Amino acid sequence: MEENWTPYAAAKALLEIFPGLGRLMASWMRASGEEEATMMQIGILMHLQGQPFTASELAKRRKVSLQAASVQVQGMVERGWLTRVPDPNDRRQSLLEVTPEGLARAKALQEQMATMVADVLSQLNADELEAAGIFLPALRRVVANQMLPEAIPEK
Repeated sequence: MEENWTPYAAAKALLEIFPGLGRLMASWMRASGEEEATMMQIGILMHLQGQPFTASELAKRRKVSLQAASVQVQGMVERGWLTRVPDPNDRRQSLLEVTPEGLARAKALQEQMATMVADVLSQLNADELEAAGIFLPALRRVVANQMLPEAIPEK
């Protein structure tokens, strides 16, 4: 365990942990038969909740290429999780809307993944959980501050 945590040491530790956590979730999804939904698709469904976007707006907000967003969107349209509706402001565009089935699917998968991660975190002791209660909200805050439009560098 690191005795003197610096921002760099914390960053390295997080970057070492994230892939393992991702592999745990992917393994859980395969074992539960949930291979048809990806973490990216779940994120897209939750992102579109309540506000339709065009595929290009979605790509920009998710910071992925238009091609990557379009491939993800097409798969979700085919599964009935998204629909394309004409954009009333631009007939050349379609807006993407989450279907009730898509939203229910995303929320159910998020809940199941949270339960799986909670099982892993149940191995932490009370002091470690208390430290997480301080660290995680602070991390969420500083990450959210970095995501403000004025903080995103222009390409």
